[in-house]
Amino acid sequence: MASQHPPRNRKERRAQDKQNKSPTIPFAHPKEGAPNGKTLIDIAEERQLLQKSSTGSPSITTTQINPDGSITDMSGSSDPISTPYLDIFLYSTSLILLHFTLSLLVQHQYASERPSLLPLFLSSTVFSPAPWLILLLVGLLHPQASHPFMQIVFASMAVVAGAWLVQASNDDPYLAVMKKAPALGTLWVWGIVELRWEVAAACLAATGGWGWQKGYAFW
Repeated sequence: MASQHPPRNRKERRAQDKQNKSPTIPFAHPKEGAPNGKTLIDIAEERQLLQKSSTGSPSITTTQINPDGSITDMSGSSDPISTPYLDIFLYSTSLILLHFTLSLLVQHQYASERPSLLPLFLSSTVFSPAPWLILLLVGLLHPQASHPFMQIVFASMAVVAGAWLVQASNDDPYLAVMKKAPALGTLWVWGIVELRWEVAAACLAATGGWGWQKGYAFW
């Protein structure tokens, strides 16, 4: 019988490896009725993967079974996706751009001269404390936004900022509106976005009702 020649290419090497290796858990089509072999639950119990993590043994939710059959405990590893840094960055960037957009709108509405885009962008972002305050507030408050107490805080902020913006837009002189509107509008939108939809709708209704009772115009 001729000896088996070595593989000449990748396809032959894969075919030879497939013949020489047998899987740890044999593959088979499922059959009706009770299983006639070990199930995955049985294998997990044999390897003590179903015990609670408080006993010191690895949990099945934090254990990885490697292809060679060894076990790796993943309970001590940190998942970078679970960290709130990306979420905070996206929220802060959106609010900073919103603050700049509102600054551009009020400058276009009330300024005697047409604003230049680049100087206005630098004055409202780079040379303004607003981006740093937004980043600080979002970093402190946003991770706890779902807490009931924080919902009350955001609801109060949304109602106060919205009512203040409506009052300033109708009663204050143009220069005061140009200074107040971007910050108040940013706080108002942020407070509404962080709230549950039913609470946000109630805050918008409260601001609208207050403005209507005062006789203010919204457009």
